[in-house]
Amino acid sequence: MKLTAFSDVGLRVMMLLSGVPEGSKLTTHELADGVATPYNHVAKAVARLSGLGLVQATRGRFGGVRITEPGRRESVGHLLRELEGDQPMVECEAPDGECPLNHLCSLRGVLNRAREAFYAELDAVIISELPHSRQMGPVMVQLGLRPPQDALA
Repeated sequence: MKLTAFSDVGLRVMMLLSGVPEGSKLTTHELADGVATPYNHVAKAVARLSGLGLVQATRGRFGGVRITEPGRRESVGHLLRELEGDQPMVECEAPDGECPLNHLCSLRGVLNRAREAFYAELDAVIISELPHSRQMGPVMVQLGLRPPQDALA
């Protein structure tokens, strides 16, 4: 199973926000730099994450994006279900998909169960558990933030 680019960006934004000091805000431009992704892609992901209540985005001079407490506790599996939506696993599941076996197909059920098993495995992983200080240290320095003491050791 391949994740969409949108889900990838959403996961990276959540990891970055959960790895910075609690209460810190980053601008969307800083997030884009931190996850090495174009600004417009990050802005769309932030809008979706904000709509889900996982981040709080504030506009203006003192604005920025910060992770919410529910965002810190969110499971990767649930987040991916929200970001991926009901994307068809194979083309024949698409509304315009054409397959003569479609009405008797047993592959669809198998693939959907496999997708759910994939998400279920990720349900045990919490967003705030993903970033670690050695991973976040260089990114925080790049963004002008103070990294944890053990990040650069």
